[in-house]
Amino acid sequence: MLFLKEKSKKFYHNAIYLFEKGDYDLAAFNLEQSCQLLVKYFLAKKMGEWPKTHYLVQLIKMLSEAYESKEIHDYLKENELFFDDLSDAYFTSRYFPKEFSKNLIEKLIDNYKNFIKFLEERMNEPLDFGL
Repeated sequence: MLFLKEKSKKFYHNAIYLFEKGDYDLAAFNLEQSCQLLVKYFLAKKMGEWPKTHYLVQLIKMLSEAYESKEIHDYLKENELFFDDLSDAYFTSRYFPKEFSKNLIEKLIDNYKNFIKFLEERMNEPLDFGL
Protein backbone atom coordinates (compact mmCIF):
# COMPACT_ATOMS: atom_id res chain seq x y z
CA MET A 1 0.00 0.00 0.00
CA LEU A 2 2.90 2.32 0.64
CA PHE A 3 3.61 2.29 -3.10
CA LEU A 4 0.37 4.28 -3.61
CA LYS A 5 1.72 7.09 -1.45
CA GLU A 6 5.08 7.01 -3.23
CA LYS A 7 3.44 7.10 -6.68
CA SER A 8 1.26 9.95 -5.47
CA LYS A 9 4.39 11.93 -4.57
CA LYS A 10 5.91 11.23 -7.99
CA PHE A 11 2.77 12.42 -9.77
CA TYR A 12 2.76 15.56 -7.59
CA HIS A 13 6.39 16.40 -8.36
CA ASN A 14 5.81 15.69 -12.03
CA ALA A 15 2.79 18.05 -11.97
CA ILE A 16 4.96 20.82 -10.53
CA TYR A 17 7.66 20.17 -13.14
CA LEU A 18 5.14 20.22 -16.00
CA PHE A 19 3.54 23.38 -14.62
CA GLU A 20 6.91 25.12 -14.55
CA LYS A 21 7.48 24.03 -18.17
CA GLY A 22 4.10 25.47 -19.20
CA ASP A 23 2.50 22.11 -19.96
CA TYR A 24 -0.70 22.88 -18.07
CA ASP A 25 -2.99 20.11 -19.30
CA LEU A 26 -0.55 17.37 -18.30
CA ALA A 27 0.22 19.19 -15.05
CA ALA A 28 -3.50 19.05 -14.25
CA PHE A 29 -3.66 15.36 -15.14
CA ASN A 30 -0.67 14.52 -12.93
CA LEU A 31 -2.09 16.54 -10.06
CA GLU A 32 -5.35 14.61 -10.25
CA GLN A 33 -3.48 11.30 -10.35
CA SER A 34 -1.51 12.33 -7.28
CA CYS A 35 -4.69 13.19 -5.40
CA GLN A 36 -6.48 10.03 -6.49
CA LEU A 37 -3.60 7.78 -5.41
CA LEU A 38 -3.18 9.59 -2.10
CA VAL A 39 -6.83 9.08 -1.20
CA LYS A 40 -6.62 5.45 -2.33
CA TYR A 41 -3.53 5.02 -0.12
CA PHE A 42 -5.48 6.06 2.98
CA LEU A 43 -8.43 3.91 1.96
CA ALA A 44 -6.17 0.89 1.45
CA LYS A 45 -4.46 1.54 4.75
CA LYS A 46 -7.81 1.46 6.53
CA MET A 47 -9.64 -1.23 4.53
CA GLY A 48 -6.82 -3.41 3.19
CA GLU A 49 -7.67 -2.59 -0.43
CA TRP A 50 -8.57 0.40 -2.52
CA PRO A 51 -11.58 1.07 -4.74
CA LYS A 52 -11.17 0.98 -8.50
CA THR A 53 -13.21 4.12 -9.17
CA HIS A 54 -11.50 7.22 -10.54
CA TYR A 55 -14.02 9.79 -9.27
CA LEU A 56 -12.43 11.92 -6.58
CA VAL A 57 -15.64 13.06 -4.94
CA GLN A 58 -16.74 9.44 -4.59
CA LEU A 59 -13.32 8.43 -3.25
CA ILE A 60 -13.31 11.20 -0.66
CA LYS A 61 -16.83 10.27 0.44
CA MET A 62 -15.54 6.71 0.91
CA LEU A 63 -12.59 8.08 2.88
CA SER A 64 -14.93 10.02 5.16
CA GLU A 65 -17.02 6.91 5.74
CA ALA A 66 -14.05 4.58 6.26
CA TYR A 67 -12.55 6.87 8.88
CA GLU A 68 -15.96 7.93 10.24
CA SER A 69 -14.79 11.51 9.86
CA LYS A 70 -17.11 14.48 9.79
CA GLU A 71 -14.03 16.66 9.18
CA ILE A 72 -13.29 14.90 5.88
CA HIS A 73 -16.95 15.13 4.88
CA ASP A 74 -16.99 18.86 5.70
CA TYR A 75 -13.73 19.40 3.81
CA LEU A 76 -15.25 17.79 0.75
CA LYS A 77 -18.37 19.96 0.98
CA GLU A 78 -16.31 23.12 1.34
CA ASN A 79 -13.97 22.18 -1.53
CA GLU A 80 -16.24 20.26 -3.88
CA LEU A 81 -15.53 22.57 -6.82
CA PHE A 82 -11.79 21.96 -6.42
CA PHE A 83 -12.29 18.18 -6.51
CA ASP A 84 -14.66 18.50 -9.46
CA ASP A 85 -12.05 20.57 -11.32
CA LEU A 86 -9.43 17.90 -10.65
CA SER A 87 -11.78 15.17 -11.85
CA ASP A 88 -12.47 17.18 -14.99
CA ALA A 89 -8.72 17.42 -15.51
CA TYR A 90 -8.44 13.64 -15.36
CA PHE A 91 -10.97 13.07 -18.11
CA THR A 92 -10.56 16.13 -20.33
CA SER A 93 -6.76 16.13 -20.44
CA ARG A 94 -6.85 12.51 -21.62
CA TYR A 95 -9.72 12.49 -24.06
CA PHE A 96 -10.46 16.05 -25.18
CA PRO A 97 -8.42 18.94 -26.59
CA LYS A 98 -9.05 21.18 -23.58
CA GLU A 99 -6.41 23.72 -22.64
CA PHE A 100 -5.80 24.65 -19.03
CA SER A 101 -4.71 28.14 -18.03
CA LYS A 102 -1.73 28.89 -15.87
CA ASN A 103 -4.04 30.61 -13.40
CA LEU A 104 -6.30 27.56 -13.04
CA ILE A 105 -3.36 25.21 -12.49
CA GLU A 106 -1.87 27.55 -9.89
CA LYS A 107 -5.18 27.45 -8.01
CA LEU A 108 -5.39 23.67 -8.31
CA ILE A 109 -1.85 23.30 -6.97
CA ASP A 110 -2.55 25.63 -4.04
CA ASN A 111 -5.78 23.81 -3.19
CA TYR A 112 -4.06 20.45 -3.45
CA LYS A 113 -1.30 21.60 -1.10
CA ASN A 114 -4.01 22.58 1.38
CA PHE A 115 -5.61 19.15 1.01
CA ILE A 116 -2.27 17.44 1.64
CA LYS A 117 -1.78 19.49 4.80
CA PHE A 118 -5.34 18.69 5.89
CA LEU A 119 -4.72 14.95 5.42
CA GLU A 120 -1.40 15.12 7.27
CA GLU A 121 -3.17 16.68 10.26
CA ARG A 122 -6.34 14.57 10.08
CA MET A 123 -4.55 11.26 9.53
CA ASN A 124 -1.68 12.18 11.83
CA GLU A 125 0.84 11.11 9.21
CA PRO A 126 3.58 13.20 7.61
CA LEU A 127 3.41 12.76 3.84
CA ASP A 128 6.74 14.39 2.97
CA PHE A 129 5.65 15.92 -0.34
CA GLY A 130 8.18 18.75 0.15
CA LEU A 131 5.55 21.49 0.00
